Amino acid sequence: FKSLRGMPRLLYHLAFVQCLVWIGNTAWTYYASQWFADSVYQGDQHAPPGSDKKLRYAQGMDDFSTGGQLRSGLQLLSALVIIALLMKTKLRPRLIYAPCILIGAVVSFLAGFVVGHAAAFAMLCFVLSIMPETGSFAIPFGLVATLNKRAEEEGKQVSTALQMALLNCCVTVGQQVCHLVLAIIEEHLPLEKALPCVFILAGVAHTL
Repeated sequence: FKSLRGMPRLLYHLAFVQCLVWIGNTAWTYYASQWFADSVYQGDQHAPPGSDKKLRYAQGMDDFSTGGQLRSGLQLLSALVIIALLMKTKLRPRLIYAPCILIGAVVSFLAGFVVGHAAAFAMLCFVLSIMPETGSFAIPFGLVATLNKRAEEEGKQVSTALQMALLNCCVTVGQQVCHLVLAIIEEHLPLEKALPCVFILAGVAHTL
């Protein structure tokens, strides 16, 4: 912790935001498949083969797979757009990052409160949920690199590797918080009802 002293205030702000963003990202990355199968389609992985619940589970997983492919395509396109905006315009990075996080907050709240068993709506939310993750990979690390380049030009001693490591650690912290909260929720609710709650948590984290 001594090595973190004296770093720019912006870095601490970025680290805090990174933690919150990755609480939300983890909900979608790790639990979206179960959400489709158990909550949206009301399927059951352990149901007898050929039963209605087993078929619903399979359909949910198919939709998750399709949504994942669309999500990857959107991530690629949005990453290119973000890079272009950063390089070709004078927009401040926060003005690009904030809408990405806002989209994540909106779709997370929709998943928790509105989607229910609407499969097409669920897929739309799932695809759009990639935006905060895309922003979190492009903008915070780019800001750190830019700040350190400026500091080096001013003759200041910087540690880019340490600052990048701090941001990566914040990703892990956000992941662990999400896993822990869901585990606590599952102590009181069945998985089908617990999963929408973790998306509400994601919405709150993105909003903060």
